[in-house]
Amino acid sequence: MDTLFLFPFYIFLLMLPILGVIMYFVMVRKNAFEERLVLYRPQHQLSQKREAYLKGARKFRLWIIGIAIVMFTAPLLIFFIVMLQEAGIRAALYSFFPNEMITLVIYLIVFLVYWLLSYVFKRNEKALRMLVEQMSDSDFDLLLKVKDCLSLDNRYSPPFVLCNHQLYIFLFYTIREIDPTKITDMKCNWGWGRSRNSVFVRVKLSKKTIGIVMPEKAFPYFQKVVEQYTNQKFYY
Repeated sequence: MDTLFLFPFYIFLLMLPILGVIMYFVMVRKNAFEERLVLYRPQHQLSQKREAYLKGARKFRLWIIGIAIVMFTAPLLIFFIVMLQEAGIRAALYSFFPNEMITLVIYLIVFLVYWLLSYVFKRNEKALRMLVEQMSDSDFDLLLKVKDCLSLDNRYSPPFVLCNHQLYIFLFYTIREIDPTKITDMKCNWGWGRSRNSVFVRVKLSKKTIGIVMPEKAFPYFQKVVEQYTNQKFYY
């Protein structure tokens, strides 16, 4: 194998076990809530307002996955067309398949990444369905208020959900269920994210600390919930 292709081959090969570890923690290892989520099946007819929210969440998942596919395939398609016009079909095909092993590893990584992202979006959508079905009207009103303060690309991806006096923290690798009455402290670091308009919140429980990044506009709702259940005041 040419030395030119060895370095990227080893880089992509190294990515496989890293990706495997990530997939284990996201897709295989489950907490108590995620185990209940696996067994969950929709049981009740929801109100028109709640069904509309879930329909929007479903469209959001398809929209995000569609954009990801376009963003990946469009540059490759443009590159292939340019190579086809300038160097012919043989050179264009060789640019995509320079070596069978490299090609196999690259497309395996692409497939696994797509599978992982699709799983996360489907898991979150299913969790929203279960929680929306079970939550009270006041909890659903809070969910809508949080939705309205999120940006368009995160409109149906809430950082937290309150349902039946339990807080559900949506992280990429898991969904945490916590009892808000057991929160003992909360600290914030402002100016996170690409636009510096997010806040990193560290929620301290009796035995562990959970970190979550959320938009600054969503934080007052989270703060209000925590203060309501802990009978404490947090000033920032």
